[in-house]
Amino acid sequence: MNEEIKFSIIVPTYGVGDYIGDALGCLMMQTYGNFEVIVVDDCSPDNSGEIARSFLERDDRFIYVRHEQNQGVSCARNTGIQRATGDYILFLDPDDLYEHNLLRVCAATLERNPVDLLVYSFTEDYRNEAGKIEYMKGITLDLMDYDDDMVTTRDDATIHKMAMQMEEITMLGYPWNKCYKTSVIKENHLEFQKIKHVEDILFNCDFLDYTTSLTVLNDVLYHYRNQGQARLTGGDIHDYFKLQKIRINRIYEQQQQWKTCDFEALGILSKEYFRSFQSAMVRQLENGVKGDDIIKWCNKESETEMYNELKRYLPDNSTTLKLLYKPLTEGMFGTALRRARLMEYTKHHFPGVFNRAKQLR
Repeated sequence: MNEEIKFSIIVPTYGVGDYIGDALGCLMMQTYGNFEVIVVDDCSPDNSGEIARSFLERDDRFIYVRHEQNQGVSCARNTGIQRATGDYILFLDPDDLYEHNLLRVCAATLERNPVDLLVYSFTEDYRNEAGKIEYMKGITLDLMDYDDDMVTTRDDATIHKMAMQMEEITMLGYPWNKCYKTSVIKENHLEFQKIKHVEDILFNCDFLDYTTSLTVLNDVLYHYRNQGQARLTGGDIHDYFKLQKIRINRIYEQQQQWKTCDFEALGILSKEYFRSFQSAMVRQLENGVKGDDIIKWCNKESETEMYNELKRYLPDNSTTLKLLYKPLTEGMFGTALRRARLMEYTKHHFPGVFNRAKQLR
């Protein structure tokens, strides 16, 4: 391999001192050499910056940038974009792990088929406090019902269909399982919005507006580490459901623009909406909101245009959907609240069971 393709790896950093050394170590040990790592320290209160700077002394491919004030993960990534000099950009989180051949596989794929967007498969690793994996789920091309190890397309209709297929299995929304062509980002002035929780999917939707070629790999190259740590894009989200509705509306409008908002797409969006609806009820219970007030909130939500549009498209081919979300579509909010209480109890007393259950879609 001639290693002509250069990758810019942007690593936003805040409060990840327990993890960033492992992540940067994965990058230093890559089997492909033409890359730069841009660590953007967003005024981290711990020793994350010190650990990152130690890599500069050992490897001149590492670049360290520090914000003078905390600005959030979107601004950190945007700073990285401004500094990037590579042909492709990867946005990797500093509390996850990456395969040592991540860049080599991406480079080999892009040399054969240069595309605007390359998506690779990953695992979600749920770990206990000691770091041992208790549950792992693979998010792969297989789940999209493709038999090949790789799917490449330059057909707009296929790209738009695959976008919804990826969204259904949670492959679309993340930024860290993708290689983005730098010129598409910079020529169209794309950047991460300063919004919490859904900034990733909004960026990806914006990028898809300009995507004319796409490859999805079945290779698992990334490991999302869920160890109870405060994720860069997580934390206490008091307006969780409002943000989820922004996400769903953005995808809905894009599908409408593409003229591909068919029954299947609406079914996927309906599942997302009512899953978020149920999750919002659980979050309210966790925050001590009284049951009567949650019912009032549900009744108010049932008057919205989104609720009345999407309740018609909830698929009925799953016992889980019928059990958890069907009561919401039928306005049976008392039943939905009782099930939310059960979910809240399971989440806190049997987290392993809860993590498995929430993967059912």
